[in-house]
Amino acid sequence: MISGLHFLAVLDNDFFNANIIKTAEKLDGTADIIWFRFKNYDNIHSILSDIRKTVKKSVLVLSSDYILAEKYGFDGVHLNKNTIQDYNIIKSKTNLITGYSSHSAEEISNTDFDYYTLSPIFNTPKPYNVNPLGIIDYDKSKKVFALGGINLQNLDLLKDKFYGFAGIRIINDIIKANF
Repeated sequence: MISGLHFLAVLDNDFFNANIIKTAEKLDGTADIIWFRFKNYDNIHSILSDIRKTVKKSVLVLSSDYILAEKYGFDGVHLNKNTIQDYNIIKSKTNLITGYSSHSAEEISNTDFDYYTLSPIFNTPKPYNVNPLGIIDYDKSKKVFALGGINLQNLDLLKDKFYGFAGIRIINDIIKANF
């Protein structure tokens, strides 16, 4: 745990590109969960195999594709509003844990996943306008990771408000700080 919070590292394939395996290796054991996020399937199979061989201590989840998650021995799958329809199949036919990308307290209240990301909490650089949620009330019986604009300076604001934090850009800061 970092700063009294659980850590979900978001390894976005587009962001980390050629450094994704090396980054996963550095985060293994520091991050509670490593979420491998990708947007296209080009050349993804060798990366999935390599990342599974690399991550031994942290829980490893894959974006959306539960078939590939099972094929490559991932521990779970992370869904969003476009892939939520697969939830019942995943829960009835696999042993995968499930995460969900939520953007409101209502989404968290109305669904039953093993964990959630809630975003954006703070302003985050995007090519489009972002309206941060800030720290909002939600069902505290659920494991919710704050996502969006999280950095080492604002981690203390999340204590006692969230189960943990998640991020992409904060990963480099965590590695540099040798947590």
